[in-house]
Amino acid sequence: MEALKILLDVRNHPVLIHCKRGKHRTGCVVGCFRKMQNWCLSSVFEEYQRYADAKSRTADLTFIEMFDIINLRQCLYSIIYQYQGASKKRRLMYQGETTQKPPRLTSF
Repeated sequence: MEALKILLDVRNHPVLIHCKRGKHRTGCVVGCFRKMQNWCLSSVFEEYQRYADAKSRTADLTFIEMFDIINLRQCLYSIIYQYQGASKKRRLMYQGETTQKPPRLTSF
């Protein structure tokens, strides 16, 4: 879930997804990400198996199939876009995060 939150947050882009061998953990993260993108499950499995090759694990496919994207979508609902400053530059922010700078402390 944490890896997907980082992947979905455009403030972190571009993102390179990898693990020690680039098959199992990477495949599971990408598979769950593809579910989030509304890929059909057969296409998700096909992509996983293409890159995992002979190292494909049934447990990984089961994990991807059973992964609950509802929880991830709830996380996305807490992210909002706001325009900041005169430049109207769009910036991704989490709910509760503020664009205001903290007051400057001065000594007398």
